[in-house]
Amino acid sequence: MIERPEVHADITNTVFYPSADAAARKFVRPEILNDPTVYPPEPVLKTLFLLKPLPAQIKRLEGRLWAQLKSGS
Repeated sequence: MIERPEVHADITNTVFYPSADAAARKFVRPEILNDPTVYPPEPVLKTLFLLKPLPAQIKRLEGRLWAQLKSGS
């Protein structure tokens, strides 16, 4: 069952992607748990932010530009 902390930790140990399950941390290998690229320290976490989704108009334009770039035009 995937909802067990051991399973979450196994996923982290395999793909080096952090788990949101705090209980899983005790099963994560120490070298991964202490890797700041997997689990950034608190000061770094405080500087992170989410990007807002682009408006549909901009996304369409971006798609057209990528298509144009890939076609070599």
